[in-house]
Amino acid sequence: MDTQDQRLDVKGRRPSPLGEVVRALYGLFSDPRFAIIIIIAVAIASILGILVVDQVPFRGEVARQHFADRQSDPMVWLLIHVVPAHPFRCLFFRTLLALLSLSLLACVIKRWRHLWRQALTIPWPPANAFGGRGAVVWQTDREPLESDVIDFLKRRLFVVRQRKQDGALTVTAVRFGIAKLGAVFTHLGFLFLVIGGLWMASSGFSTYLWLRPGDRAEIPETDAVIELVDFRIEMTPQGRIADYISEVRLWEGTRVIREMEIEVNTPLRYKGRSLYQSSYRQDPTAVRSVDLVFDAPLDPSESPVGHQGLQDMDRPAEGHPDADSPMPPHKPVTEVFANPVTVTLRPGERVALENTPYAAAIDTFLVDFRIDGGRIRLASHEPRNPAFLVNFFEGDSLIGGTWYFLLHPGMPVGDGPDIAMRVGGYDPVMQTGLELATHPGSAWVWLGIGVMSLGTILSFFLRRERVWLRVRAREGAWELALLHVGTSPQDPGFARAEWEKSVTSLAVKAVDKWKPPGGSPDRWPGQSQET
Repeated sequence: MDTQDQRLDVKGRRPSPLGEVVRALYGLFSDPRFAIIIIIAVAIASILGILVVDQVPFRGEVARQHFADRQSDPMVWLLIHVVPAHPFRCLFFRTLLALLSLSLLACVIKRWRHLWRQALTIPWPPANAFGGRGAVVWQTDREPLESDVIDFLKRRLFVVRQRKQDGALTVTAVRFGIAKLGAVFTHLGFLFLVIGGLWMASSGFSTYLWLRPGDRAEIPETDAVIELVDFRIEMTPQGRIADYISEVRLWEGTRVIREMEIEVNTPLRYKGRSLYQSSYRQDPTAVRSVDLVFDAPLDPSESPVGHQGLQDMDRPAEGHPDADSPMPPHKPVTEVFANPVTVTLRPGERVALENTPYAAAIDTFLVDFRIDGGRIRLASHEPRNPAFLVNFFEGDSLIGGTWYFLLHPGMPVGDGPDIAMRVGGYDPVMQTGLELATHPGSAWVWLGIGVMSLGTILSFFLRRERVWLRVRAREGAWELALLHVGTSPQDPGFARAEWEKSVTSLAVKAVDKWKPPGGSPDRWPGQSQET
């Protein structure tokens, strides 16, 4: 007969295939080696996730938008389709957390019953416990009363049981029995941590809010609106960035309910949502001002009066830099500026150009100007090719517009007047990057931290101690035998006699309370003399 057919369960029944599978899975998940493997895998995945977040800023849809013209490149394809946009919320990481949760749960179930029994049981001494070399045995002339013995142990936080048998009083006591559950609480706290992390990875969300001073954004699923009052970057004396801070207001309807500064380690929390200071960047389509340098005629009569006329083309509307626009003609600048004059243009303002009949105004700014198929578009949010479309007016009439490039001053394009001009610099509008995230499993995380801390205290700061004490009459005196298990002998520096170096401080106090006539016990650990 097959061995498998001979195996029966506790009720004498043949186990079902499903029961065999459950038993095998329970054996796998409760194996500490399996838990260690999963923990190592989670650690490696966490390190890789941190590296991805820190070193790969463009992932998923962000990479698709940022590298719109390079999606066929292998590396860009990997960034879009393989590298997770949120490493700690991807399916692989959540699967590892789920396996770790099951493993921890199985370990807790496997160890709980045995350790709980040890924690709550006050065991009686084993056979011949007082005859071994670990016991301290002595005689005294003063009768140890039962109440005194019990009080002696209870005042030292021992839980006591006693019995009388054959004329002897036997006392068993346990102190800090709950310490046996330290490992269970540690596993249980770790399980709560993993459940919280798994919950956050599965149901939480994270998004970015890019705001300029004065901008507002709604906080999802609440009645609140966040307003950016100011954003500033603080520098060190050496010119390095020390901190970047967003001063915000939180509105509910028409009422301001909170004002604070969000810093890197100081988030704003509201109804389960957190706003973190995460990043900053230049506004890709707005500037505070731009400095234009042009070659002003020394004599107004020498001012150019002709222009090519405004071409029939679709201009990018202000605020909509991605609107398709045909490419205007290219007009290289080869003149040497004989009389360079700098004018500062601000959005919404027209500035007259010295010794010319023209005035100039900013129409459009693109932080990364790109031409695809003869159409103008914003290529990215990085300042790779800052470009400015400047409109020129003669009186109140728009006569033309020209694109000027900060990094390519000699190649403006457009149909503006024939004036030698280039960009001298610009003052960008900075945007703060606030990460809005929810943490639905944070309560489980805090519970896990608390339970793990309790388990650590129980495991490393408390020790389960057991004391067995026997009192019996013997030849006109009383014999006491004490065995203290679960702790170390007292510091030899406190010993007043040789025998005290090998016993616990509790044994020393017991001998001092019921003193032997000679001052020393008849037998103690490490001493071979028989009573």
